[in-house]
Amino acid sequence: MSRILKVTRLHLNKLGTYTSVPPIILAFVLVVTVIIQIAILRGTGADPTSPDYVEGARWNQAILWALPGFLVYYGVQAVATTYPFALALGTTRRNFILGTMLANALQALYVTALLLVLLGLELVTNHWFLGVYAIDVYLLGAGDPAIVGATAFLGTLFCLTIGGLFAAVWVRFGSRGPALMGIVLGLGLSVTLLIIAPDLGEIFLSLTRGGVAIGAIAVMVVALVGTWFAMRRASVR
Repeated sequence: MSRILKVTRLHLNKLGTYTSVPPIILAFVLVVTVIIQIAILRGTGADPTSPDYVEGARWNQAILWALPGFLVYYGVQAVATTYPFALALGTTRRNFILGTMLANALQALYVTALLLVLLGLELVTNHWFLGVYAIDVYLLGAGDPAIVGATAFLGTLFCLTIGGLFAAVWVRFGSRGPALMGIVLGLGLSVTLLIIAPDLGEIFLSLTRGGVAIGAIAVMVVALVGTWFAMRRASVR
């Protein structure tokens, strides 16, 4: 267990990036959201307290797409840059993967805490004093802290885990590995969409938050298994 924790501490050495970038991204998205929604209110003359405006504003998805790019990147570099150093210090591949997963879980808890704080501020200030809906949106549970927390934690962990898989493939196979895996995944998703296209509307309507969460967990498990197999014979570069 101590060796797993040492790997986690190794990841936490990059504390500046670890802690500063997520709030900067969230603050930027929040500012842009405020500007856009104020422009909408001024342009349409809508009442920010009217049910129609609230209904439309709660479909805002900006916060949902704000962090995935950084998180996937962070998942990639967390594995790719620390793997050689960790193994050179005597860490096993198994302990490295488990320690990295623990570090990812801590990052997910941190992002979850940030979003819950922002949600609390949004609700206490009556949506930033201007009727701006950034966190209190339908895709994050419409102001339900439990759903916001679960969505933030699983979403963050999902992105970091996928990033770690791509890094493991890069470590094992070089630059062609992630490119080939991306092509295969893209083709697989395209073929799947082609097959289910006639029933796509019904599938989306039948989706539940629990079902999406189970699907995300299943994908993470597959990604972790893939990471393990990729790193079993990966050389230390």
